[in-house]
Amino acid sequence: MSSTVVPLLIAFLGIVGTLASGLMTQRLAEKVKSKELDRSERQRAEERQYETKRAMEEAVRACYVMLNTASLDYHSELNNFWYALKAGLLTDDQRSRLDDARREHRARFSEAQMLVPDDVLTTAEVVYRRLSRIYGVLKRLDGGFPPRREGESLDQAHSQIVELWDELSEMRRTMRQSIGVPPDSA
Repeated sequence: MSSTVVPLLIAFLGIVGTLASGLMTQRLAEKVKSKELDRSERQRAEERQYETKRAMEEAVRACYVMLNTASLDYHSELNNFWYALKAGLLTDDQRSRLDDARREHRARFSEAQMLVPDDVLTTAEVVYRRLSRIYGVLKRLDGGFPPRREGESLDQAHSQIVELWDELSEMRRTMRQSIGVPPDSA
């Protein structure tokens, strides 16, 4: 090789090396940035998933509170209705309050059907059916209609109202267990 070719070759290799190192640095920076963007996107997706899960848990918890409250109110209005019917002092206001409590309970139960797990829904359905059965008996007795089944009387209705506490307690226990409340922390 001639003495002029070697310096040119060295200069050429230097220029190529300088350009290549710039390209390599740029490629490496792009890879790092791409990984960082992927990690950031993954983190945002995890945060969205966590927030969605948390929002669902809050919705279920709120549903439990409203269903439990509506069940207790309905039960209480049935009890008040029973006492007034037995004493012969039933008023239109009491009838209206019972019907309002029934509608509110039905709305809360319908909401629960869309949100809550099957084990909770099963116990809530037992309460719903028992409350409805007692309501039907009391309304028939209030209207002067004959009982549909054997044993439908004021005394039997009162027994059912009292016994319903067990189902209400079971529903509450199942709800609490569903949201992770330990059974011994009543």
